[in-house]
Amino acid sequence: MDSWKIVAAALMVSINAHASEGSDDSYNNSMLSVLMAPTYTVAGTTGLTMLASNNFKPAKADALAFIGSKGEIRGAQFEQAVRFYHTTYAPPLMTDHQLALAIATSF
Repeated sequence: MDSWKIVAAALMVSINAHASEGSDDSYNNSMLSVLMAPTYTVAGTTGLTMLASNNFKPAKADALAFIGSKGEIRGAQFEQAVRFYHTTYAPPLMTDHQLALAIATSF
C-alpha cells in the first residue's frame, strides 16, 4: 500500500474516532492533538523521503556508468536525478560526481 494511502487512512480513522466521541472535553482534544501531531509529522517526512528515493533509485545504473566513464556518459535517469537534485537544493551541496557516488552507494 502506498505511504500516502496509509496516511490518508490513518487520518480518516482518527477523524471518525474523534467525531464519534462527541465530548467537548478540552483535555481530550489537547491530548489527541499532542499524540497525533508527531504521528502526522513522521508520516509526512517519511512520504517526502520516499518521494526523493523514487527519483534516485532508477538512476543507479546510469550513476555507475557516469562514475566508470569519469563523467563522459550521462544516462537519462541520472540526468533526471541530477536535475531533481539541483532544483531541490538551489546551491548544490555536492558535485555531479559526488551525487553519482551517493546514488551508487545508497540505492
